[in-house]
Amino acid sequence: MERQVDMVVVHCSDSKWGDAAVIDQWHKERNWSGIGYHGVFLNGHRTSRAEYNPDEDGVLESGRPIDTVGAHCRGHNRRSVGLCLIGKEEFTEAQMEGLLHNLEELLRHFGLDADAVYGHYELDDHKTCPNLDMDEIREKLWEQMA
Repeated sequence: MERQVDMVVVHCSDSKWGDAAVIDQWHKERNWSGIGYHGVFLNGHRTSRAEYNPDEDGVLESGRPIDTVGAHCRGHNRRSVGLCLIGKEEFTEAQMEGLLHNLEELLRHFGLDADAVYGHYELDDHKTCPNLDMDEIREKLWEQMA
């Protein structure tokens, strides 16, 4: 049975580099069962020493299976899908294109509209992530889905 999802929560890694495997390791170091996000958008820098790889910029890597409850937003995990952008405050054009495309797919899959997309900071006063204007993201989604 598919779980009841009524929101998608956008996060950032708060790191200038990384990928799903690195985040999985970080989350295991916190004694979690593994990566808490369902998807991770790469920025072309997998490691702290890696040269920028344009072929990996904007690529979506899988985290937890979509039908599995995530561990990304306290109080909202059971009802949400969590997506993470690698980065702190600056994200690439490829990441943003990938994010908007994937958000649209998820919203259509779960029968939701753009108002079901949140930034982590909108659900937790102690967070600033994903350091994006979520009103702007929702506005773009409304336009895309019209």
